[in-house]
Amino acid sequence: MRKARNHSIEGGRRYDRAVRTAVITGGSSGIGLAVARALARRGGWELILAARRPGPLAAAAAELGAVGVECDVTDDSAVARLVSAARAAGGCDLLVHSAGSPARSNVLQADPALYRSAIETHYIALVRVATAFWPLLEESRGRLVPVVSVAGTVALAPSAPYAAAKSATLSWARSYGAAAREHGVAVTIVNPGPVATPGFPQTALLRSRWGRLLVVDPERCAERLLAAADRRAPEVFVPQWWRVAAALQGAAPALTARVAARAWRHEPRARPEAAPA
Repeated sequence: MRKARNHSIEGGRRYDRAVRTAVITGGSSGIGLAVARALARRGGWELILAARRPGPLAAAAAELGAVGVECDVTDDSAVARLVSAARAAGGCDLLVHSAGSPARSNVLQADPALYRSAIETHYIALVRVATAFWPLLEESRGRLVPVVSVAGTVALAPSAPYAAAKSATLSWARSYGAAAREHGVAVTIVNPGPVATPGFPQTALLRSRWGRLLVVDPERCAERLLAAADRRAPEVFVPQWWRVAAALQGAAPALTARVAARAWRHEPRARPEAAPA
């Protein structure tokens, strides 16, 4: 049963429930956990955190008084259980999809299996989650926030499987957003630059004096994400100046590829266990 309506205002937009429900995939670490903590500080949100690893998920849920749902977003039945948990909580007003994993390998050496895995983990997983949650989002006139990446907008040879999967994810999210708007559902695509998380340590960039300027912390990313969702912005970059990289890819593709390759060439392979940047 849906909870009683009210007319509270947050971020300049009307929300229709005294207690709203947010579902966050990749909610046990990185950007997803930072978003959950920010919503908990705001108050008025019932949080449902989804993640694969039971230990970190239980710790995050206990910290925030949230519902934890063990969920592999590449599994249809697991996503169906997550939808059931949201339905039991009264629906879904905000869905933040930040689940994923690294897929770092050079374009000339990457195994095709890694490309398939990256596509499944990032692109197909978003399709699966957004499609499964569509009835709840349409009912609440809610908001979907896919965390994509600047990597989806530029040529990134040192991490080609990840960048290619993010590019597909970005294209689909834009299409979904255009259609969802006609039903009152807002889609806010978030394209962060490098974010230092357990799965994406950004070691090479943090070793460089100039590289450190490019790295964003998860808390700052979460703040920008929620501010954009509040105003129902269609797409944002974090920081905003990363939008220039996307423009340069079209205007000067060779230069953009060389700069990206140089920035990430010494980044070690990360463990595939955290939410993506």
